[in-house]
Amino acid sequence: NPSFLLQLLSLLLLLPYFSFSIETDTIKPNNPLRDGDVLVSGRQTFSLGFFSRKNSIRRYLGIWYHNVSEQTVIWVANRDAPLNDTSGLLSLDSRGNFGIYAANGTSLVWSAKLPAGNFAARLLDSGNWEMSILDTCKKLNP
Repeated sequence: NPSFLLQLLSLLLLLPYFSFSIETDTIKPNNPLRDGDVLVSGRQTFSLGFFSRKNSIRRYLGIWYHNVSEQTVIWVANRDAPLNDTSGLLSLDSRGNFGIYAANGTSLVWSAKLPAGNFAARLLDSGNWEMSILDTCKKLNP
């Protein structure tokens, strides 16, 4: 049916303009968390992402209660080095580089060096943020 094909083609052309949000609790290698994306713990207790404090344009990476009307932040990663805009991302790669970047990944703001491997960072329902090895599901002890 030509009408159906035209509708399907129109939908496919419009898909890039829609923002789909899949709630997940884990960052995996080479799949950065960008400003505007949010990790949500399994039981939807906590969220992790970039945020601004009231009346400020500066951006921070933090953890807050997920379903609370007034955002209640419980942890901030870059409190001494806020980002100046919404170009931030949190990145983890298989070489052990883990960091917060500004300017869409070109300017390092904060980092931690891990051993090379297949790691993931997961937001737990306790509000803790856990690093683990994907292949074996072992927790990393700092």
